[in-house]
Amino acid sequence: MKRNHRPLTVWLLACLTVISVALAVPWIWWQSQAPVLLNIMIIDKTSPKAPYPGYKGLVWLLNQQKIVQRTGERYFYDENNDEDSTVNGVSPVTGTPQDEIAETDLIYLTSSRINPGPDVSPKQSKNEGDEGLTIYDAHKIREAADRGVTVVVEYNTQSLWTSNNVREQLYPILGLKSSGWRGKYVSSLQSRIEVPEQVRIDYEHIAGQEWPYYGQGILLVHEDGRVIVLRGGKDVRAGELRLSFTEIGRQWSGIHQEIRYSSWFDVVVPDQPDAVLARYKVDLTAEGRQKLVNAGIPSDFPAIVRNDMNYRAYYMTGSFGELEHYSFWRRIKGWDVIKGWLTSNQKGIPDMFYWKVYVPVMKQILEEVQAEELVWR
Repeated sequence: MKRNHRPLTVWLLACLTVISVALAVPWIWWQSQAPVLLNIMIIDKTSPKAPYPGYKGLVWLLNQQKIVQRTGERYFYDENNDEDSTVNGVSPVTGTPQDEIAETDLIYLTSSRINPGPDVSPKQSKNEGDEGLTIYDAHKIREAADRGVTVVVEYNTQSLWTSNNVREQLYPILGLKSSGWRGKYVSSLQSRIEVPEQVRIDYEHIAGQEWPYYGQGILLVHEDGRVIVLRGGKDVRAGELRLSFTEIGRQWSGIHQEIRYSSWFDVVVPDQPDAVLARYKVDLTAEGRQKLVNAGIPSDFPAIVRNDMNYRAYYMTGSFGELEHYSFWRRIKGWDVIKGWLTSNQKGIPDMFYWKVYVPVMKQILEEVQAEELVWR
C-alpha cells in the first residue's frame, strides 16, 4: 500500500507561504513608506586608509529609516571603494562645512576611526593623512548650533581638534570638557593585544619598572602618557563595564537594560550633572576611588551627554556606531528592532552595542530633528 505524502506536502507549502508573506509584508511596507527629507552634514576628517569608516553605521541606519537628502538622493556608503566614497557630497577625508550649512538639519562629526590597537596609544592616535578640524570648521559648526541645528559628536573626535581655539569653540557647544583621559575594560592585563604596546612603554618609562599588572581591570591612559590601572577585585569589585542610562535617559531612549561595553571611551566632565543621559557603571572600592582622586580623574564616567540650549548637542563618549557587518536587511521595515531583540547582550557578539544602544539612541535623535523641523532657507 502506497503511503500518502499529500498532507506533508500541503504542510510544507503552507509553511513556505507563511514565511514568504512574513518576509514580503515588511519589505512592501518599507517600499511604500514615504521618504523622510533631512539634510545631514556628515563631517569625516580622517584618512581613507584608517581601519574603518566612521560613518558606516550611521549611513546604514539612515537608509533603513528611509531618510534621504532634500534633493531626494540617498545617503551613500560604498563598502568596496572607501577612498572614493562620498557622503552628502562631502569627501570623508576633506569634508568641510561650507556655506550650504544653512540648509542643514543635523551636523554629525564622525569618530576619528582610530581605536588604539596593539601599537597605538592615545597620544599617537592621529593618523597620517588626518586633516583635523580647523578653526573655520569650528566657527561653522558654532554658527549652525546658534541657529538651532542639532549637533552629534562621536567618541575620539577630540584627537582631530587641531588647536586650543578649536576646543574653545566646540566645548561650549557640547557642554563639557575633556579630562585628557581615555579608558577601556581589559579582560587580561597581560594581553599584548588588549593592552597597547605603547601604553606599556609609557608606563615603564614613567614608573621605572616593568609592567606588573595581570588579571582583569580597567585601563586609564592620559594623552600625556600617564597610565592608571584599576585592578579587578582590588580597585573595582567587578572589572567589567556596563552602560546604564539615568532615569531621564531611560525615559528618553526607552533603554532600561544595562549593556556590556568593552571598547575605549573618553572620560569627559559635563558642565551640568543632569546633562548625563547614560554613564559607565563602575563599582569602585575605597582604594580604587582614592587612586582616581590622587590622579585627578573624575570618578563618574559619562557615556552620553546632552547639551540642551536653543539647540541640542550630543556627545557619545564610546565607540557606539561601529558596524562591522553592513546588513543587507536595511529595506525591511522594523528590521532594526528585530535585530536588537535577537542580539544577545554578551561579550564577543559582533555589533552588539550598535544594535542595543547606537540604533535606538540615533533613532530618537533623528525623530527629534524631524519633529522640530530645523530647516534653514
